[in-house]
Amino acid sequence: MPYADPASANNRLEDAVGAATARHGDGKWREILTATVRHRSVLLHWPPGSSDPMHVHPEGEEIFVIHEGRAEFDFGEGDRRTVGPGSVLYAPTGQAHAIKVVGDEALLMMCFMSINEPDDTTDVPV
Repeated sequence: MPYADPASANNRLEDAVGAATARHGDGKWREILTATVRHRSVLLHWPPGSSDPMHVHPEGEEIFVIHEGRAEFDFGEGDRRTVGPGSVLYAPTGQAHAIKVVGDEALLMMCFMSINEPDDTTDVPV
């Protein structure tokens, strides 16, 4: 998940996934819920077929919480997991990972990163 400028984050004391979804609709979107130099939390909505490339965060760990839809997580070296609502996944510091939406339903997923610095994501050749 790319860098999140703290100036563009909601940083509300309280928000709701349903409220964020209502603000954006059905297309592909990303809302920065909270961000500081130490962390970021982002709610992502990806249509079917969306994906991101294999990448790594050399200094940060990432947690994913699936709210809607299904996704295939590729953790490299043949470790692939297809998950749905209620799933929580963890990519420790330095763990390569890629995500692809599978099925006919959009993916609604919250991501949490333990670091929030520009250029903290490195693509991994496949």
